[in-house]
Amino acid sequence: MSTETTWSHAVQQITGQLTTLRESLQDAPIDQRLNALALLHRSFSEVHDLAQHEAIAAARAGGWSLRRIATALNCSHEQVRLMIN
Repeated sequence: MSTETTWSHAVQQITGQLTTLRESLQDAPIDQRLNALALLHRSFSEVHDLAQHEAIAAARAGGWSLRRIATALNCSHEQVRLMIN
């Protein structure tokens, strides 16, 4: 039985779209390919960093310890401490 949520479905869709895009970019002229990849990297980094910051803030507000957050993020609690400062 699947416990798929709206967000997990969206993540699966985006993952599939990224795979398709990667395959499509192989046919693009190299300058356009590199420009597209740079744009994707910047865009994803901005979205990721904001979402991660919001998730960490929500976890802290929910009483999560730095170590628990670190475990969920697969990093050290010191790295989490740096992220929130």
